[in-house]
Order: sequence, then C-alpha cells, then structure tokens
Amino acid sequence: MDSSGVPAPRTDWDSANLPDAWRRFVQHVKLMFSGPLSSKPEETQCSYLLLWVGERGRDIYNTWQLSEEEAQKLTTYLDRFEQCLMPKTNTIFARYKFNERLQGEGESFEHFVTELKLLVKQCGYENSDEMIRDMIVFATRLQVDASKYGLGAVLMQDGHPVAYASKTLTPTEINYAQIEKELFAVLFGCKRFHTYIYGRRVLVESNHKPLEHILKKPISVAPARLQRMLLQLQRYDIKIVHRPGKDIPVADTLSRKPLLDQDSTLSEGMEDQIHSVINSLPVSDKKLSEIQAATRCDPQLTLLRQTVHDGWPEDRKKCPKTLLYFWNFRDEISHFHRIIFNGDKITALRNNMLERIHTGHVGIERSKQRARAALFWTGMGRDINATVENCFICQERCAANPKEPLIPHQIPERPWQVVASDRFTWRGRDYLVVVDYYSRYFEVERLFSTTAGSVIKKLKAIFARHGIPEKLVSDNGPQYSCREFKDFAVTWDFVHTTSSPLYPQSNGLAERTVQSAKSVLDKAHAQGVDPYLSLLEQRNTQSRRLQITSAAPHESTSALSDSHHWTPAVASHHKPDGRAKNTDGKARASEAPLPRLQQGDHIRFQHKSGSWKPAVIIRPAETARSFLIRTGEGQTIRRNRRHLRGAKAAPAPPAPTSDLVTQLDSAAPQQAEPLSPSRDTTTPTRDTSSTLTARSGRVVKSRVILDL
Repeated sequence: MDSSGVPAPRTDWDSANLPDAWRRFVQHVKLMFSGPLSSKPEETQCSYLLLWVGERGRDIYNTWQLSEEEAQKLTTYLDRFEQCLMPKTNTIFARYKFNERLQGEGESFEHFVTELKLLVKQCGYENSDEMIRDMIVFATRLQVDASKYGLGAVLMQDGHPVAYASKTLTPTEINYAQIEKELFAVLFGCKRFHTYIYGRRVLVESNHKPLEHILKKPISVAPARLQRMLLQLQRYDIKIVHRPGKDIPVADTLSRKPLLDQDSTLSEGMEDQIHSVINSLPVSDKKLSEIQAATRCDPQLTLLRQTVHDGWPEDRKKCPKTLLYFWNFRDEISHFHRIIFNGDKITALRNNMLERIHTGHVGIERSKQRARAALFWTGMGRDINATVENCFICQERCAANPKEPLIPHQIPERPWQVVASDRFTWRGRDYLVVVDYYSRYFEVERLFSTTAGSVIKKLKAIFARHGIPEKLVSDNGPQYSCREFKDFAVTWDFVHTTSSPLYPQSNGLAERTVQSAKSVLDKAHAQGVDPYLSLLEQRNTQSRRLQITSAAPHESTSALSDSHHWTPAVASHHKPDGRAKNTDGKARASEAPLPRLQQGDHIRFQHKSGSWKPAVIIRPAETARSFLIRTGEGQTIRRNRRHLRGAKAAPAPPAPTSDLVTQLDSAAPQQAEPLSPSRDTTTPTRDTSSTLTARSGRVVKSRVILDL
C-alpha cells in the first residue's frame, strides 16, 4: 500500500499463467498512474514500477542497457517487460489462420464472430474491427455446377447474387468425366469472375464431393486433364466445399439451361496434356492397342469407365460392389483413349504386367515398388505376393532365414551332471574334447581313430574318472549318430542328445571349448612346453562364473601345479552367477522367431549348395527346433528350423522304402527308456543278422576300419 492508502499492484511471478498475470498487473499499474499517482513525474512513476515488480523483476531490469532518455519513459519499461514475459507469436501464421476461418455449416453467427475476435488479436492488424467486418459482410462465395451439356456459376456476396455466368460444353468437353466437368465449372467460374475474386479468399461451393479432396493432394497424383485445370487454379485463393444441389439452385439452373456460347478458350491446352501423358507411356503402339482391347473386354473396367464418366454416387453404399475398392481413389481415376488411368498409372493387362514386373526376379517389396510407379488395379499387392511366392526360381534361391532367439541350456545343479562332447583336428591329429556344463572343466583325449568304437573307449575312460553324466550333448557326426553309440548310451544309462545336422550352434559349449583347447595347444607348441602343463594351468585358472578354478568342483582341492598353488573348495557350495540366466528371453535386433511348422506342411529346406529344395514335414524330432523331413527324392533327413521355410502346397515327393525309413529313423535321437541299474563296462556287439538294402535293392555293407 502506498502513501495514498491505495493497495499497490503486485506481480504474481509464480502464476501458472504468467502472461495473463502480467496483463492484470499492467492494468492495475495504469489505473494507479492515471489516478492516485497521476501527479507524479514520469521518472518517479518508473521508480514506482521497479518497486512493484519486486526482486525478480529488478533482476530482469538489471540485464537491460538503456540510454538516459529511455530510462525516463514508462513505456520503455512496460514494453521491455512485455517482450520478456509475453509469449512470442507468428504473425504470418496467425493471419493465415484468420483468413482461413470460415463460418461452418450449422455454426451460429455469434460463435463465428467470437472466434474471429480471438484470432485477430495475434494478427497485428492496425484496425482489427475492419478486418472482422470484411470477413463477415464482404465474404465472397462462388457457387458452381456442371450438367451433361453445360456449366453454371454465380458469385454470391452477403447471401445475394452479384454476377451470373453459364456456358455450353463443346463436343469434346461433353466427353469429359463427371469429376472433370465439375472442376471445369470451378475453373470457368474463377476465370469469368477474375476481376471480382483475384487476390481475395473465396469459398467455392460445389455439389461434387470428391472435389473437396482433390485440392488437398499433390497435383502429380491427379489425372492428366485435372492436372491442367489445377495448375490454372493455382493463382486463386479458393477453398472448395461440398453443398447439396438443392442448396445451390441458381448454379444448378444455369448449368441445365446454359447460354449457347461455346467458349473454347477455357479448354485450350487440355488435350495437349492428355497426349503428353499418352506419349510418355513406356509402351509401343501395339501394346497400347492391347491395353485398350483388354480394358474393353474386362467387365469390371467397363463398369468403372461408365461410372467415372457418369459420376460417382454421393453415398458409398450406393456404389457397385465390384467398384468398392476404387472408392477411396475415385478423385484420381480418369479415362481417355479408352484406357483407365489412376493418375498416370495403367489398370489393364494384369497377368502380362505381373510377368514383366517379375522378369528380374526381385523380391516382393521391390516388385511392389516398381509396380506402384506405373500400374494400378485392385489387389495388386496381393497378386504380386502370390506371383513371387509361386515363382520356382525365387523360392529355390531365396536368402537364408534370420537367426532365431537363442534357447539357453538349463544350468545343471551339480558338476558332471550334463556334459558336451565334440571332435576336432589339430596339426593333422584328431582329438576328443568333453566339457562339463556346470564348471566348464574339460578333458582332451588323443584319438588314433575316428570310428565310433574309438570315441566310445575314450568316453568310457573319462566317465570312469569323473562319473557317468545324466546327459551327453554332441553334434550329429557319424561317430555319435550310429547304432553303436546309441547302444552305448543305453548300456551306460545316460541320455544322449544330438544337435541338428549342419547346425553346430546348438552344441555351442563344445564348439567354444574346442577353440580354447586349440588355443592352449597352439601356444604350448609355439613355446615348446608340455601341453599337459598348459592344460593344468588352464584348469587352475579361476572361473568368472564360479569365482573358483574349474577343477575345484571336481576335487576337494585344486590340482597341484608346478607353482604348488592349491585352494580348498567344496563343490556343493558354489553356484554359477546369474549372467547366463540373464540372457533368457533377450534377443538381438537381428533375431526373430520363425513361424511354427507342423506335421504334413509343405516346406523348402536349404541344401548344402545354398538353394532351397521342396520337402514335407514328417514329424518334429525330439530336440527343440529340429524336424524330420522327406525330400523330393524320397529321402528322409533331419534339419533345424533355421534351414526350413514354409512353401505353397506341391505334389508330394515319392515315399521312401520301409527299410530306409527304419534306418534313418533309428539315427534320430530318442529318449532312452529306463533300464536296470546295472552298468556293464563292455560294449555290446552289434547284431548284423539283419541286412540293410538301398532303394534299388542293393545290400548295404558296413565299412570296416581297423581300430589301431
């Protein structure tokens, strides 16, 4: 409160609407300076203002650089504060919105005026009232209509007609499509009343609803004749709105009873645009004749041509069912020279065009991209999909499937519960590696023979030292997929699981261990040291997963090395950390699950050559994402899901002989049935009484290799 006893203005700097709070503050300030403080000099009034704005306002004031003359004017302070606190406005955009505002259908006059007053505040006009008056009183409307033989137009202002115009169509113009006649009426009205409407915002009322959208789309998508008209309308500031014919009776009457004047200057250049489009088509005269004949013989295109010429119905429900697909494109479809166009795209010779599109055997998306640039018909995308999917060359030589998300192996609860095995060659010698899933402890054994019997002997020696595991994981090599190894798994009472052929990723731990073993052997050989000492140090190295050595879970103490280092440990107290488990369900960006396949599905499998051959799913195998399939040659093989892809139904390949099915099915891994707990250390001899025969009837003899 100042010395006069009147409450002083206060700025609410914490207001949620600071501009509005500042306006109220300025109003209070002006009342103070025109009332109780009117006798104060202007320099003193400036001091009062700085006092009322508070500390935050004075912080803003301290950032200004004012001359002595400016520092003594109150308007300087008010303008500077307003520039800082009031929101910035785009005057050009505000004026555009103001001039675009038209009274809507059913909108009250009071609401329309209120909206104009709100919009004009941000326009920066010197006389806003005059601008609002011009928008209300001098609002100009152009009503147009087209009949079969004539055009009519009337210029309305403030609800009263100002000028009339009509025109009889020439024989060429009579053949225009209805949408072309309606837009031609708009062009006729604009040119006839050019002196009235040029430079002014004009509302054009037409009873043809598709015209509302044609001005909102790029000119390039419009038919050729409409493009010519739209280019001539660019000089006018018009907006086309739909009005029923009963609401524009004057223009409707003028179009039905036009003057005999046939002003042909309006349509000058129209046909030049049409011929330009025809000549620019990348087709020969012979092919053009074929397109015209195909259009004439197609019932759907014949009906479409008639509908385009006579005009589309106003209601979609009244549209013929065969043309419903074209409804959303009705303002882009035209016909001339007995050809249907969507913009500049042809809609005939579909089968022939599909063959030409797929001549280069590009993919589905690139075929669609090429087709959309020059063609248009109903279901074009669906037809292209079917063409590419049924193309034998494309299906046989398509790209490989993407990687699927990994299925991590379950972490065992104790050492040597689950182990993996693999064979590798180093410096011309064969080796066998066995690794524990729990501790990553691995054994390396030299193989003097790659037969199944040699591998089994080495595994028996390893199992005798560490115990028989519950499960052994290996690849699908001949040493592991033969009958002899299957009998060994049954006799020693462990489950044997093999990965899919040609898919070593599913035996990833063994593959990674092979790399580690080769690295140890390479470095030991390069240094000239005993490789067994290197393996010893490798096992005594602390595991990141267990925080102990890999050998510790298998021994009460770590194995002694040449540095005499040992660490007591109890196997049951150590659990792997959660890093492996945290990868569950996390897929890379390039990985995606593939569609499910079922028994009897027609598929294609990836051959070793990289091509895709037809086959049929027989049944899923026992391991995840693995299937038994029958190829076109009648052979039954096993493949991973990544090497399979769905295909259209094809003639079933010949069924294989029963002996061959029995032989191949026996090679597939199966769950071992529980047997007696006895563990025989001898390998059972294979029963060779039953002979195997090939499809031709030839007796298949087993290969005999000396086990040295």
